[in-house]
Amino acid sequence: MSEFYSLLKNNYQDIEVINVISTLWSGCGEIIRCRLDGETRVIKLISMPDFIEHSRIEQSQFALARKQQSYLVEYNWYKQYSSSLPDQAAAIPCFNLIQKQNQFALIFDDFTAFGYQQAQDHTQHIHAILKWLAHFHAFHLSTPSEGLWPRGSYWHLATRPDEYARMPDSPLKAAAVHIDCALYKCKYQTLIHGDAKRANFAINSQTNHVLGYDFQYVGKGVGVIDVMYFLGSCLNESALKLNAHTYLNRYFAELNTALKQYQGTINADDLISSWRELWCYAWADFYRFLAGWSPQHVKINGYMQNQFNEYLNKNKEYDE
Repeated sequence: MSEFYSLLKNNYQDIEVINVISTLWSGCGEIIRCRLDGETRVIKLISMPDFIEHSRIEQSQFALARKQQSYLVEYNWYKQYSSSLPDQAAAIPCFNLIQKQNQFALIFDDFTAFGYQQAQDHTQHIHAILKWLAHFHAFHLSTPSEGLWPRGSYWHLATRPDEYARMPDSPLKAAAVHIDCALYKCKYQTLIHGDAKRANFAINSQTNHVLGYDFQYVGKGVGVIDVMYFLGSCLNESALKLNAHTYLNRYFAELNTALKQYQGTINADDLISSWRELWCYAWADFYRFLAGWSPQHVKINGYMQNQFNEYLNKNKEYDE
């Protein structure tokens, strides 16, 4: 906690900790509710350790550098990008940003005080977040990724060489580079959230207004990467098989509306067709990551495997 005060003392005179909301991933810090000069705020306090404590990640300089960079990206996002977001793809308001070497303090509004809560996995909230994603992706089609990841998400092939090396020889491993290239070379690239799980969205149940947060892996990509990851975070295998296609159509309908609002000159039909074609690629790409990171992971399910089979049907040379 002494690190917490040393980061804040030059900016605030009266610092009162109310409670610790949660700890960050693998000992990288805490999220704290506190009172700063009389105003209630939520602070994401980041202090990178010298060693990553995670049951599934072997310590390496590559893994440590990846995590360090993720917090710098988040800092840059709130400093340079978040204030320009449209209301339909809003982020939690960030009032101040403090950096000292590998320590960061990101100071936010307390969204719970304004009727927001963490999103749940029922249809109303899923629809609202799909709309948020559609507006986020449409708005950022011409946005550069300066200060962010050149490619968004934490699992794309270039950022996971250790996990790829651990994979046994298989059609999935053989197809990994082709899948990655197809996602990367799509002519319609936008900014993606990169970690668009349900837990990273807050929603006001009275208005259905959504706030996004945890922008550590924001960068260039195709929109269906976020949609795939989001639906996988809130639907189990049976729900995916029953409802994923309907939710995907809902996203594309919202995207079509958002493209008309922000990108009047773009061929919306062509973009949607291109991204729809990559739906199975996005699932196969995440499958590749999980197969190398945690082969028994609960998210490796029949729907994901069916999507990889669909990819194989489109690309017979990898089905060997």
